[in-house]
Amino acid sequence: MPNTRPSSDTSSPLGRRGLLMAGGGVLAWSLAPAAHAASFRDVPSTHLFAKETSWLADRGITTGWPDGTFRPDAPVHRDAMAAFVYRLQGSPAFTPPTTSPFRDVPVSSQFYREISWCVANGILRGWPDGTFRPLADIARDAAVVMFHRLAGSPSVADAVPFRDVPTTHPFAAALGWARTIGLMTGYQDGTYRPLQSIERGAVAALFYRYVNGGVFGKGVTVRGAIARTYWAGGAMWGSYGLPTGNATTVPSGRSGKRGAQQAFAGGAVVIAGPDGGAAHASTGGLCTEWRSAGLVPGSLGFPTGPVRTYGAGWRQDFEGGYRTYYSGWNPPESLHGPVTAIAPVAGGVPLRRGWNGTRVRIIHKKLGISRTGSAQTYDATTESAVIAFQKRNGLTADGVVGAATWAKLAPEYPFTMDAWTTPVRVAKNASRTTRIEEMIRFAQSCKGSPYTWGGAGWKDDSVAGYDCSGLLLQALYSAGLELPPITVVRHAEPTYRTSQMMYADTKLKSVPLVERQRGDFIFYGDSNGIVRHVTLYLGNGRMIQAANPDTHELAYSGSLWGTRFVKPTVKRPFA
Repeated sequence: MPNTRPSSDTSSPLGRRGLLMAGGGVLAWSLAPAAHAASFRDVPSTHLFAKETSWLADRGITTGWPDGTFRPDAPVHRDAMAAFVYRLQGSPAFTPPTTSPFRDVPVSSQFYREISWCVANGILRGWPDGTFRPLADIARDAAVVMFHRLAGSPSVADAVPFRDVPTTHPFAAALGWARTIGLMTGYQDGTYRPLQSIERGAVAALFYRYVNGGVFGKGVTVRGAIARTYWAGGAMWGSYGLPTGNATTVPSGRSGKRGAQQAFAGGAVVIAGPDGGAAHASTGGLCTEWRSAGLVPGSLGFPTGPVRTYGAGWRQDFEGGYRTYYSGWNPPESLHGPVTAIAPVAGGVPLRRGWNGTRVRIIHKKLGISRTGSAQTYDATTESAVIAFQKRNGLTADGVVGAATWAKLAPEYPFTMDAWTTPVRVAKNASRTTRIEEMIRFAQSCKGSPYTWGGAGWKDDSVAGYDCSGLLLQALYSAGLELPPITVVRHAEPTYRTSQMMYADTKLKSVPLVERQRGDFIFYGDSNGIVRHVTLYLGNGRMIQAANPDTHELAYSGSLWGTRFVKPTVKRPFA
């Protein structure tokens, strides 16, 4: 029996969701455009493939149904696909055989000529059982194979396969070619779903892009190591966007080695490393930093690793060093950069002679020892009082306050309170101004907290407060900046002087005192010039400091207490 079909459109498009296509070679053809631009009532201008569907109809490749619809989500039959391709090629003169090569395609079939032409030109084939199955839906892989054959079955040695198209797949070469040129890009999960039926809307896009160039642009490919990185990184659906051109060979300005470089519209540059090495992408602000250094031919040369999270931003290593980027305040690599959280440190260090800080202040209060200023230290008197307490409570009388002694002496406070840090209270993309204001806000919120030698505060700073540098350290934490190797635990060590570490820190920008601004750290030294104190400058001649008896504001002065003298350089943590 002859095959019958509903009165329908005489052409066919391709699958739509998750696919994008790009150009390939095409034979010259000329079709007179239809008398009217297509305006199918079920293909609004907002449809994903509206442009492509209109193009297909304008060139007489498709006419749609008599009811004015195109039915873009309907599948495409094999015979209609043959008609589409035949018309794409200009409906060339062709005399079909008088005897059909397929037992299910009689010579009287609507598309007998078109099917016979496609078979004669090697574009379509039948089944071993002698059938063509003209009314069967054409699958996504078979649709691409037609265009691969139409283009001359080009070979792409370095194509990157879809996840669900193994090299043993009969159409692996065609699908690899289609992905390389952007003719079909598959789904965001890296699959192609080759056996699914392809839809009419997507077929329109396939034809359009085969002729005009597709998602990558006509003649543009993404291949090899660069393609592996591109697809794994989200491709056009992610931050890369579409390629702006083909890969080019470039020499490294650092090592002189050569590799491939390809740029993408999202601001990314993907590099296939020298000597066939792995490809790495540089994206966003990091790529901007790299561009400013001249990309591969510049002083940084090739990337040696991927972009990775770094504090509140990102970092990438290159042959010639590294670059960092933060989406808000973006300091240079030579300075401390923002973080999203303060690195935790191990607290609960046993207290012995020489130690300072919040826990020593609590020990003094518990044992009735009255101290102020720098005398708030674990000295011989403190040690003797601790030994007496340990003896009274049946503890090892060694004069060291460990967890057991602390549990008896101050059970209402955690032994690890020395590791307390205030949380970061700004967003990762906070600006420099926002961070400065948060640092100042924190410091001002501590006004009235008791001065504590070696203290870096606690969640209740009325119990144990700060010394000068401990206040500023926690204020920095609140604004998302830490200063390794300084930590709150080290701050309380017997001979550790955080203010001196801050002043010597080359990753804090040094600025002349006369150029001081709101948010700068002002340092004071003794008569020998050794740093002994630090304040936070508020602007307008005001400062805030932690000094006996508490945290308070004061007017700026070149000397304090007649023994501390301002240093000629200030530090600007948020430069």
